[in-house]
Amino acid sequence: MLFDRFILKSFLWVFLSVSFAGVFIVSLYALADFLVGFKVKEISVATQYFLYLLPLGFYYIAPLLISVALFIFLKRVIDRKTDLIGQSFGISPLRFSLPVLIFSLLLSLLFLAGNQFLFPETAERLWFIEKTYKKKQKVEGIVRNFWFLKKSKERKKYYFVEYLDLSTKRFANFFFLSTEKFEPVEYIKAKRGSWLGTKLLIERGFRYNFRQGKAKLLNYVSFDVGLDVKDLELFAERIDFLSIYELYRLTEKGKQLGYNPDVYLSEILFRLNFSSLPFILSLFISYLLLKTRSVKKSLLTFLIFLPVIWIALLYPKVGTQKANQPLIFTAIPSLIIYLLVLKGIYNLRKGFRV
Repeated sequence: MLFDRFILKSFLWVFLSVSFAGVFIVSLYALADFLVGFKVKEISVATQYFLYLLPLGFYYIAPLLISVALFIFLKRVIDRKTDLIGQSFGISPLRFSLPVLIFSLLLSLLFLAGNQFLFPETAERLWFIEKTYKKKQKVEGIVRNFWFLKKSKERKKYYFVEYLDLSTKRFANFFFLSTEKFEPVEYIKAKRGSWLGTKLLIERGFRYNFRQGKAKLLNYVSFDVGLDVKDLELFAERIDFLSIYELYRLTEKGKQLGYNPDVYLSEILFRLNFSSLPFILSLFISYLLLKTRSVKKSLLTFLIFLPVIWIALLYPKVGTQKANQPLIFTAIPSLIIYLLVLKGIYNLRKGFRV
């Protein structure tokens, strides 16, 4: 429809202008902070850091950008009374704002896909660059599928840990194989336990001595691996670096890790919430401005309710990951926000009295 193309084209021009300026300024500021704070002089490192910043910068400030762009765009619409002209022809506020809402919804879906394929990896690369130039940075996260080998004159020792949480020092599925002159000597398999310093506290496991032909069950046995858990920090993956699918897989390993699976589910919900912000805010701003037709009143209401929306959508991450509250409780504010989204769509469809 020609009218839809006109609305979308007008909004996109404003949004792209605001986005270009906003992302460039924020990324440039972050780059300057990195260069000065970390005392980096290499141009190649600065270029690489800046390029990684661009997609993440756009992702994190997109809700703000789309809000600013929509206020500017709808102010022009109200000043020219384009919305009233549309309503006089029977076009509802929902139909009027549909091109913008569809665009914001597609943007939210794009961000959700980015949380699977782009943003976690990009954030990890940025963190690795920062860690390289600031070695005192606090490290925590998850080590997965880590192999290492220790050699002596005739003996080799192979170690493998499938999952290790550096914040709790809990591990799941540890394997150890000792060989001498290519012949197996001893084999240990541990389902779960703790890695403290250079020693493992095996809560439940199995040991087999090939020379004696004897097997033994292990319950709360200490085993020295000769490798300090701190040395594994470089191989850690923070929860921010995991894709949505990897987070889902970790919920299945939660019991083995001795870790609450809600931690990973809350991260998935938070990413869904944050990715949905462009659509949620677009709907909210469209409702306010098309109903009141006053930028001042709408902006004041928006600024009052924006912290409420942000806290509600952030609560699953903070409440579950930091305060150890059950996800079934911390997810309630998010559910309320999505119910209000449905109500907002209904109200826009119903229209307002002119």
